[in-house]
Amino acid sequence: MFAEVSKSWTLLVAAAMLPVVFVTFFMLGGWNRQTKQPTHNLSGGATTESSSMETMKSSLAQDRKLLAGYERDQSALRAEVIRRRQLFQDGQISKDQVLEAERSFVAALTRVHAMRESVVETDIAITEAVLGEKDLRMPVLPVNGYSETAELARFNGGFKWSLKEASRVERFFSKSFGRNLPIAAKGQSEIHNRLGFDHRDAMDVALHPDSAEGKALIKELRIAGIPFIAFRSAVPGASTGPHIHIGKPSARLAH
Repeated sequence: MFAEVSKSWTLLVAAAMLPVVFVTFFMLGGWNRQTKQPTHNLSGGATTESSSMETMKSSLAQDRKLLAGYERDQSALRAEVIRRRQLFQDGQISKDQVLEAERSFVAALTRVHAMRESVVETDIAITEAVLGEKDLRMPVLPVNGYSETAELARFNGGFKWSLKEASRVERFFSKSFGRNLPIAAKGQSEIHNRLGFDHRDAMDVALHPDSAEGKALIKELRIAGIPFIAFRSAVPGASTGPHIHIGKPSARLAH
């Protein structure tokens, strides 16, 4: 009898547990579906990249406004330095007052240079992101092949380029023009990470391809067989981010 009661009790417990097990299983299944869903939503990558581009463009516009303000401040402080030097020569103020104005001017000048470099680097990176997409869709050039459009010129040199060879290009430019090569970006930067481009083995030079210095550099690169892309502008008729990208085209970073 005890065995029969025990058996009946077991059946009752099992019957009572079935709804709980079913509900729990359903909830876990729903939770798993929810947690797995984002792994299939890879199409959002393009949206993220587009958002990053718009953010960078907005940031660039703000930096340009800041730069304009910094340049105005620099001009005003320069005029103040000249004024105080004259007053000092006339014996109307002390040397310390002159030094104070000079220190303020140097600080403003440093701020202008830093912001100007940031603007140029961002401008060039955006240009590469815009025109780089077009370049990646163009037919692959044969070794030492060259092609040119209104927006860009590209050369698939056979020389095995790496950033270790950068000094070679820098020496050529300094000997030819008596100044340092205006490098805007050398290797991967935070801006390239944000825009999703692999720039680890490339160098951007802030020269317009159609300028005398730009043409001389392009000629030297072709002679040496060093691959490059010369960007004239991201926007036809505008001077947005013209530069010379030395190295292979920047491919999209893997997500």
